[in-house]
Amino acid sequence: MKIDYLKNYNQFIHLIWVFFGLILCLIYTSSSSVLEGCLLAISVLICAYPFTTYLSRSLLTKAIKRRKMQLFIGQFVLITALSAFFIPFILYGFLLLEKAGFFPSSELVINENSFGREYLNAFLVTLLVNFGFCGLRFYEINLKLQNELIESKLETLQGQITPHFMFNVLNHINVLMQHDVDLASSLLIKYSDILRYQLYSSKMELITLDQEISFLTDFIDIEKIRWEDNLDVNCSWKVEDKKKKIAPLLLITFIENAFKHAPRDDFEKGFISVDFRQEGDIIFLEVQNSKSIITDKKNENSGLGLTNTIKRLDILYPDRYDFSVKETEKIYHSTLILKL
Repeated sequence: MKIDYLKNYNQFIHLIWVFFGLILCLIYTSSSSVLEGCLLAISVLICAYPFTTYLSRSLLTKAIKRRKMQLFIGQFVLITALSAFFIPFILYGFLLLEKAGFFPSSELVINENSFGREYLNAFLVTLLVNFGFCGLRFYEINLKLQNELIESKLETLQGQITPHFMFNVLNHINVLMQHDVDLASSLLIKYSDILRYQLYSSKMELITLDQEISFLTDFIDIEKIRWEDNLDVNCSWKVEDKKKKIAPLLLITFIENAFKHAPRDDFEKGFISVDFRQEGDIIFLEVQNSKSIITDKKNENSGLGLTNTIKRLDILYPDRYDFSVKETEKIYHSTLILKL
């Protein structure tokens, strides 16, 4: 039902404008000739449509995205007052046409001195119309955001347990069980903590930085155990307030990508650097990894995790994050600055 509404939203809005025009025609023709009433209704619609459309489609969308609804309220009142200002002039123009004999005399406008009363009536009607169309647009945007959040949550759940990563960890545990039971047990505990956190955090809107960092460090520890001396890993965690809240599973992609693409063999030893800082409401995450001199052909899923993460950032932290990448032949350096 929601999907059908979203698909046909513009047609629905156009239908409402047509209905509104017919109502105006009925009101005006009851006090004037049919021709004059219809022309007046069309003139009022032509005057109101651009103001209402700009208000509901452009300004409201920006206000919701930037979370500046107080500013929008001021814009709403100002544009409503401005658009209503033109309607008495339109009525006065038709009064002049009646006096010139183009239309028979009517009761649409009694005289040219009724500008104040006509403006007040126009303002109230315009206020009601703008409120209605902005309400419809707000409902449509809200439905879109709900659908995007549902899709984002599904993508998060689907991307939580990478089958390839799971297979590699379990296989490594199996190998370690043959000659280093203690290390295998430690790896298994850390991996179970990761799975527990993923299942738990997926039900939460926000998680403390302490919980998220613990999850990230467990992931890094597992990768360090797996690759032993084949990969140099350096991490720095500087946190002022561990109780600050953040959306769960938002940062893992940047670190996971570094381990995925860094070289780690006897011929070409790679490195990974993770620098995490929290200062007040600002989070800085810098991840660097060396690149293999042997270029692999990218598969069709390459970069999908990062694309989904950026999409989540757009939804959860609009206009509150900055993500940049610096890439050379030897190093891939990503930087995320996030305002909580």
